[in-house]
Amino acid sequence: MIATVAATGALLLTSGTALAADLTPEELQKTTDSYLFEYSLDEFTQIRSEQPHADQLDWSSDGCSYSPDSPFGYEFLESCDRHDFGYRNHKSQERFTEDNRLKIDDNFHDDMYSACDGDGACESTADLYYEAVRQFGGSASSVAEAVEMANIPERAAQR
Repeated sequence: MIATVAATGALLLTSGTALAADLTPEELQKTTDSYLFEYSLDEFTQIRSEQPHADQLDWSSDGCSYSPDSPFGYEFLESCDRHDFGYRNHKSQERFTEDNRLKIDDNFHDDMYSACDGDGACESTADLYYEAVRQFGGSASSVAEAVEMANIPERAAQR
């Protein structure tokens, strides 16, 4: 019995070590893209709370930066968190190309629309955030800076 307990304990320790092993660069890229593009926003948010591979993935986020996380009461924080995850990890993996930026930005747009649940005013606000990151996301350091560079509040006031 003692031998069985010892063997089981050794097996658990070994499997735990395997789970904590570093991902190869290819696995890291696949994992990043899976979290970005294959999981729903709710699933991503759950995964983010657990922060797997925290030593290899950048889970940090400043939300929607200095732009409202909930403009006009529309909840975009989780969308901004995933957008930050995409930008930060693609940059650290040295694959922040214009094509990948477009995919990340388009996913951000889709995430915000899912938060809108068909509300037209919310979707218009999401369109403004999206326009800002498309125009200035590659050069801006945050969604807020992109919004400011695009003069989005002035455009919203004109609508």
